[in-house]
Amino acid sequence: MVIIRSAFRVVGAWPSKFIGDVQTTSDVVVKYIQLVINVVCLVAGILYLRENMDKLSFFKLGHSYITMLMTVVAFSRIATHCAEAYQEIFSLYVRKIHLFNVRNDSEYAMEIHTKIHKWCYFLTFFIHAFMTLGILMFNLIPMYSNYINGKFNRKTGAFSGVSNATMEHAVYYLLPFNDTTHPIGYAIIVAFNWYISLVCSINFCTFDLFLYHLVFHIWGHLKILIHNLETFPRPIGAIRNEEQNDYTEEESKQIYERLKKLVQHHNLIIDFIARISDTFGLSLFVYLCYHQVCGCILLLECSTLELSALIRYGPLTAIAFLLLIQVSLVFELLGSMTESLMNAVYDLPWEYMEVRHRRTVHIMLRQSQVSLNTRALNMVDIGSRTMIAILKTSLSYFVMLRTFATDD
Repeated sequence: MVIIRSAFRVVGAWPSKFIGDVQTTSDVVVKYIQLVINVVCLVAGILYLRENMDKLSFFKLGHSYITMLMTVVAFSRIATHCAEAYQEIFSLYVRKIHLFNVRNDSEYAMEIHTKIHKWCYFLTFFIHAFMTLGILMFNLIPMYSNYINGKFNRKTGAFSGVSNATMEHAVYYLLPFNDTTHPIGYAIIVAFNWYISLVCSINFCTFDLFLYHLVFHIWGHLKILIHNLETFPRPIGAIRNEEQNDYTEEESKQIYERLKKLVQHHNLIIDFIARISDTFGLSLFVYLCYHQVCGCILLLECSTLELSALIRYGPLTAIAFLLLIQVSLVFELLGSMTESLMNAVYDLPWEYMEVRHRRTVHIMLRQSQVSLNTRALNMVDIGSRTMIAILKTSLSYFVMLRTFATDD
């Protein structure tokens, strides 16, 4: 949470006011500044593509398409940060969903809390390590390419005024000043690209990481709920095989309290999963579309097998596919719990209960049959099937584009 907070403060995504932190002016202003910067980058990138469509090679066009699509994804996530629903779900996560709040309820709850904590800890450092590598490679390779090609040479380089050479950038924009043959313009865009790469990486990697935390903790709640259902006490008469084996009046009072807690816990889980779909549905849909289009382009860029292309796009391609696989498998965890939950509810000793308690179990059984899958825009289930379909389609389009690029 400390690492996520540090990263989210950079893009204004940390909801200080809603979780009791001290809210600074930057927390309020930064996210709207990010929106403006993102729109400017998107417009400048589109104008650059339109202006240079006939001048760029097939592979350089692919590079510009990748950066433009990444800007679209970043914009959708910044817009999510600005929504009140995001602030509310973050607050609910901290106050109720995080397993830190229930770790002392039982030994099993503490066991699950410890397990989820270790998962989140490992995944946080793993994702941020890959994110750092991607930022470095994406920005250093153009600078290194400029250096080895002599473009920094004062007499014959891009700044000399006697050469047709132009400086390479990590991201290209159509600008009112010269950023490829003028040293000041070049320095400004290089510095800006480092900053915008950091912001975009946070909106990709840390945003995904936060979603993983939400899903892991909900999965932990489901495991605790199923455990409580499976260890639901049977009547003493049934255990002793007595003729009168229904719950006694005293036991019925305890059963009522237990059922009440189980229903409240189940409703909390269902409500939070619905909130995830409603709050992040649009950004997840845009994200899946990005992977569908960008996957084949990234493979195409790497297919040249040039060292500079592999160093520049290799980590980016690995991170992109890794994020798709991760987000799909993590959300698959929730969907896989539906049947286990349904069986655990059905196995409750309802046959020994009073009629009013049986009705409660019946309502809970009906609710447990609703799928726990998260859907993007209530249209696409996020899980392994969607991931496999995207990967297959990306490979098919890559083969087709590779043929066109070879012919070109």
